[in-house]
Amino acid sequence: MAKILLVEDSPTQAAQITMLLEAAEHDVVHALNGRLGLDELRRQSMDIVVTDLEMPEMNGLQLVETMRDDFSHIPSILVTGHGSEELAAEALQLGAAGYVPKNRMSELLNNTIIDVLGVIRTDASYAKLISTLTKNVFEFELPNDPLLINPLVGLLMQVSSGMELLPSIDMVRLGVAVEHALANAMLYGNLELTPDQCPSHHELARDGKFSPAMQERLGQSPYRDRTIHVQAIAASDAMRIVIADQGNGFDTSIVPQKGQLDPKTMSEDENAPRGQGLVLMASFVDELVYNEKGNQVTLVKRCRP
Repeated sequence: MAKILLVEDSPTQAAQITMLLEAAEHDVVHALNGRLGLDELRRQSMDIVVTDLEMPEMNGLQLVETMRDDFSHIPSILVTGHGSEELAAEALQLGAAGYVPKNRMSELLNNTIIDVLGVIRTDASYAKLISTLTKNVFEFELPNDPLLINPLVGLLMQVSSGMELLPSIDMVRLGVAVEHALANAMLYGNLELTPDQCPSHHELARDGKFSPAMQERLGQSPYRDRTIHVQAIAASDAMRIVIADQGNGFDTSIVPQKGQLDPKTMSEDENAPRGQGLVLMASFVDELVYNEKGNQVTLVKRCRP
């Protein structure tokens, strides 16, 4: 499905991850450290990089930083071990598109790869027309249908790409953030579900999967009548997306802020409400602002001049 550069210094770990990726029909190229990984990127085209953090010569953090300058079109995913959360938080700030804890690698890695690559979309038939846009405003009133998440994100990414607002890696990261914001609004906002009642982010946003609890809530009032209002403004200076649900909101004091990510947040149970999604959202946009009630979020990604 994808050509993946795996950067991992442990032969044992590399063999395990390679088997996992090849089982999903990915083509895997292995490099022992970040410096050798860069050599491979110069030598051949890759779709995505999966990298460990702690390695000799050039670690994953340095690799992500260098890729942002020299290979900004290639997204990277971190594989984090216990105790490396601080480095992972920094790498997300520097340009990584996601992270997967080693203890959940078999469960999350392939889905995370599909999620990251899934927000990259182009449509050449509209490219010339879209490139002439100077401002574009979309407003949607979405029902609680997960099958609408993927197309909406794809549309926003297509416009962003056509207007040449963002480098490709920033566009991917914004798409991931919007996906998580929509999923949160639908599951925790409108349907007021608990984490154990929800499908995984991948199952919801990529596969459009309904859990039994979702099906039940969608047949009950007031949940079935609630909608998600989305306003997206694409302009030369910034992409601004406002997502509002009709639920009761939540305690916004738990929301991490960009540049102030607490590594402890990243080591908590990944099934905690909105946990990993909030970390990624805070990392991938320049401004993440909730209203006082906690049922509306504004994501702002500034465009480089």
